Amino acid sequence: MIPDVHDLQKRIAALVAVQDIAQELMSEFDHMRLLHKILQAAVQVLDAETGSLLIWVPPDHLEFAVSDEMRIVGQRIAADQGIAGWVFNHEQPLMVSEHDRDQRWYREMVSGFHTRSLIAVPLMTASERIGVIEVLNKRSGESFSEQDQDVLTALSAQAATAIVNARLYQELENEKNRLIAIQDQTHRKLARDLHDGPAQSLASIMMDIEVIDRLIEEEPERASRELIQLREKARHTLDQVRTTMFVLRPVVLETQGLEAALRAYVERIRGIEGLNVHLEVRALFERLPARVEEVCFAIVHEAVGNVIKHARAQNVWIVVERRDTDLVLAVRDDGDGFDVAQTQVGYDLSASLGMLNMKERAEMLNARYVVQSKPGRGTLIYLIIPLSESVARPRTEAARTAGLPASLPATVRSFAGRRRKGTGPLRWAR
Repeated sequence: MIPDVHDLQKRIAALVAVQDIAQELMSEFDHMRLLHKILQAAVQVLDAETGSLLIWVPPDHLEFAVSDEMRIVGQRIAADQGIAGWVFNHEQPLMVSEHDRDQRWYREMVSGFHTRSLIAVPLMTASERIGVIEVLNKRSGESFSEQDQDVLTALSAQAATAIVNARLYQELENEKNRLIAIQDQTHRKLARDLHDGPAQSLASIMMDIEVIDRLIEEEPERASRELIQLREKARHTLDQVRTTMFVLRPVVLETQGLEAALRAYVERIRGIEGLNVHLEVRALFERLPARVEEVCFAIVHEAVGNVIKHARAQNVWIVVERRDTDLVLAVRDDGDGFDVAQTQVGYDLSASLGMLNMKERAEMLNARYVVQSKPGRGTLIYLIIPLSESVARPRTEAARTAGLPASLPATVRSFAGRRRKGTGPLRWAR
């Protein structure tokens, strides 16, 4: 009876150690440090000489991510070969002793290292296979036991959960950093817009006031005319400021939705920029998810802003069409156009990040984002935004136009064949 009690005490002590180790693993969110801690814990809790941790690399490899033998770190084996491959694919632990002469382990062995026994367990959660933990040679010289296998399996389950948590944490950190970067870009863009717009207008107004102040006594009639022009300049500047405030916090977008916000925005820029803006919204009979509306509005603002600053266009057309399972958003102008490939190559060196901002925002919605443009032929930007099942409508047959992408609404596709004065048709890439 005494040996049984001793074995039970050892088993309890090992499981308590696993529980303590699991708590430490759950507090580690750095991926590589976590993998090192997992392997170190596995070797220690089984009182083994060494070990390795392999991570699945899609589609069909296992990579030695961590090992006490640095020579094999980074090496890969086929996910269906070796002991690790067998454990990974069968999702079962495996113990092997040297006298078994199991040929499955030859790929994992380091030249010159004598392996007496090995235990390997899958690193996995209920829904995901992550990799394999291998531990080699008990320091006592004994072979691994069923108890060792149970302990390592329990540790592996805790380790897999910790890895998934660390990945989720890292994804959240990456998303947070990306949003911070977008926010910083927005702040810089706002500073440039204020400097190039209202700030310069206000400086001009101040100079005009000084001129008028001198003219009041010397040339009263001219001063009166200058005041009329100054009043118009001040009104224009006020409209610029109000438009900037509207874009920063479009309350109508929150309260009434995308269509109302776009119509309000179009009315503002028509009055300020003198641009012919054409807006068409089709089949948008209900509200979309707030995130979709916010991103769509931001992309339209960015696209139209680029037209105003760079395109020297007379017209811009904005189309929004709600379809069965997606939303199509398109902005086209009849301006100068540009070389798309050259602009994309120069993103990192370009002072203007408008195109990149739109692309990143589209990626936030898993949208298809396309830019078509040629020098002198205008620009067309469109997005196809998938909608979740909760907001998708039953499928109906939409109108199709021969020779153009069937994924686009008829209104947007008609841009390609519509000839505007001074511009040729914007042809679609095949």
